[in-house]
Amino acid sequence: MKKTNSRLIQIGQVVWSVALIALLILTSVDLNCFSRPFYAQQYRELNTAETIGMSQEDLDLTTNVLLDYIQGKRDHLEVQAVVGGEVQEVFNQREKDHMVDVQALYLNAMTVRNLALVIVIAGVVVLAVKKNKALRKPTAKRFLKTSAVLMGLAGALAFYAFLDFNEFWTMFHHIFFRNNLWLLDPNTDILIMMVPETFFFHLVFRILGGFALGYLLCLGLAWYQSKGGVKA
Repeated sequence: MKKTNSRLIQIGQVVWSVALIALLILTSVDLNCFSRPFYAQQYRELNTAETIGMSQEDLDLTTNVLLDYIQGKRDHLEVQAVVGGEVQEVFNQREKDHMVDVQALYLNAMTVRNLALVIVIAGVVVLAVKKNKALRKPTAKRFLKTSAVLMGLAGALAFYAFLDFNEFWTMFHHIFFRNNLWLLDPNTDILIMMVPETFFFHLVFRILGGFALGYLLCLGLAWYQSKGGVKA
């Protein structure tokens, strides 16, 4: 019985560690994917408004509509703007259909993030109880070991993305989408003109940077706790 309980505790520690990593990465995704200042910076650097033939004001409006739709704050992508001197619907049907998939992916990711948050909070509450203080050190060590494996995989993926982002981005779409709606024409489809591959290259590494900050903080706390840490 004691051996079974020990095994369950170890499994719980691994689950908690994975949940914490998931919470950190998905929170970074959420914060960075919807950072208006980041979009504004990228639009300036990539001359996006000029490339599309749209005013900056219309581009900002379109961006707000797009991001609000992904977050489920609006139920359609209907938005008109002056493009190339003519008033038109910004997104065509293929772009709208693809964004249905993107919205579903984001909302599912946030469901996972929220579940991870519940697991992490529950674990912290359990460890905070004085009678469970003996679990703190082994839990910290388990986090260090589990995260080392996950970070090794993440590091390999990041290196792969850095070497060949086009191939990495294509792989990402093949994994998370079950159709080819994501294959858009950069010469005619405004969605891909707004967020070309260069945009996503910067976004992915911005997400990784945000995650790294949170992870290093947790890593430091776990290392401290694995050495004895807080005794209370």
